[in-house]
Amino acid sequence: MGEQPSGLRRTFTATGHSRNLLQGLGQLRVEGQLLDVTLKVEEQSFKVHRAVLAACSHYFRAMFTGGMREASQNVIRLQGLSAKGLGHILDFAYCGKVTLDLDCIEDVLGAAVFLQMAPVISLCEEFLTAAMSVETCLTIGQMAMDFGLTSLKESVDAFTFAHFLEIAAEEDYLHLPLERLIFFLQSDQLQSCTEVELFGAAIRWLRHAPERQARAAQVLSHVRFPLMTSAELVDQVQPIDLMTEDRACRHFLLEAFNYQVLPFRQHEMQSRRTSVRAKQTSLLAFGGTPYMDIDQSVSSKFYQLPHSCAHQFHEVGHLEQRCSHACIAILDNFVFVVGGQHVQFRSGEGAVNTCFRYNPHLNQWLRLAPMQDCRIQFHLAVHAGHLYAIGGRNHFGSLSSVERYSPRLNHWAYVGSLPRRTWGHAGAALEGRLYVAGGYGVTDQDKRALQCYEPEADTWELRAAMNESHVLHAMVSARGRVYVLGGRMDQRDRCFDVLAVEYYNPTSDQWTLVSPMRTGQSEAGYALLDQRIFIIGGYNWHLNDVTSIVQVYNLDTDEWERDLLFPKALAGVGCAAVNMPNKLPERH
Repeated sequence: MGEQPSGLRRTFTATGHSRNLLQGLGQLRVEGQLLDVTLKVEEQSFKVHRAVLAACSHYFRAMFTGGMREASQNVIRLQGLSAKGLGHILDFAYCGKVTLDLDCIEDVLGAAVFLQMAPVISLCEEFLTAAMSVETCLTIGQMAMDFGLTSLKESVDAFTFAHFLEIAAEEDYLHLPLERLIFFLQSDQLQSCTEVELFGAAIRWLRHAPERQARAAQVLSHVRFPLMTSAELVDQVQPIDLMTEDRACRHFLLEAFNYQVLPFRQHEMQSRRTSVRAKQTSLLAFGGTPYMDIDQSVSSKFYQLPHSCAHQFHEVGHLEQRCSHACIAILDNFVFVVGGQHVQFRSGEGAVNTCFRYNPHLNQWLRLAPMQDCRIQFHLAVHAGHLYAIGGRNHFGSLSSVERYSPRLNHWAYVGSLPRRTWGHAGAALEGRLYVAGGYGVTDQDKRALQCYEPEADTWELRAAMNESHVLHAMVSARGRVYVLGGRMDQRDRCFDVLAVEYYNPTSDQWTLVSPMRTGQSEAGYALLDQRIFIIGGYNWHLNDVTSIVQVYNLDTDEWERDLLFPKALAGVGCAAVNMPNKLPERH
């Protein structure tokens, strides 16, 4: 035929060959043909083909090809698995299918793990995940731990956290190992119930067996008694014998009562038992003004953005008093709402000196001692367990005074004043220092000025000036830097939006410009949440009106990644990032 054209060479695949091969091997097994080894488990015998076992099990491949003595044996006795489990495994080896139910799953899974058959292990995990319920999850969780199935255990844990109270009512719960009970009780992911409900579940487990009484303190140390209400402590906790008979449990009860009756000293009593169970941090936004000439009222509402990837704010509750332009600070996960105005003014005439503290876990407000000076458009900072109210203005004019609040004493006291009167500035704390940038001072240069406060020395120093003028802007510390964003500037009796964004490096004492804002926002709320800076509402001078836009700046990418809408167009919104409980209790 002469030379063959190279283009005639092709590879063909016979559809169904793998299926036919499996069927053929299965038929040989049924007919007892070419079987070359017998497996014995629990006095039951299984005749099979060595090649089939070695092809689908790492355990058998090592046995038959690794020089082990079983390679030449006709009968092999296996320990560490059941006959029921092995039967299902062999069926899978010959047909690629396995039938699972709750009666056989533990045997099959145990055999699959023992024989290192990953496909069967995956199918067992899939079955158990689908079978998970309030009644079965603890048993499934124990299997996941026994066989080292990390992914399945994580699924069980997530289900248990979400349905803990229902699971705690089941009989299986009473047989939960101590270590697993503590694992759940100490977790911040346990948000589906209140602390008093967790206490009831813990007591049910402790009372199931007399010998568990000695473990009472070890278990109950993970219940957050200080976060219960006074009524819950008196009516549902104190009457339980364990809480008065066990010395350590009496301490938990006393700790909780002290926490309730000494609200101004709660900052000194912080511990694991006073922290809110929260998987993620939320953004809260308080008050604001619509700047309507026909109505001087300001908002009394506050809103929550549940997490940084959420797309919608929802209303949470009401402030103790209507306010706008209040300054917000977070200390020990309490929200301080300080100063601002209770009636809308465009100057400092409406400035107030009121101070409130919000407890997000109990959904309670506490009125604190007022500041020495009424203040609006000032900065509120946190350092070493104290609050600092810096500058601002009121009906007397602009201020240079600085006050420090002691939560323990519930008292404001003057400290070192700013070098010059300043209002409309912003500030941030970084590495033990307080920074204040921009705002209206004495000269136009003050709008670019950066002032640094050394709390230990009680002194202020000027640092490198910003590249741009910023007034009524946002300022946030992150990653060892101080970011200044937006605001406004004045020129010939007119105001303009400032879109510039820049950050300050305290090591080099230099400012660097980064991606500018897409639209103007001054007098806006702002907060850092999961490496994103949120700028909420404010005034847009291009539109000459308040805005509801929420711009989000990503620190990782130096990009303004998306825009949201606040429920209302407001300026003077106060914002903070807070750990919030899954469900707020009703206010009484």
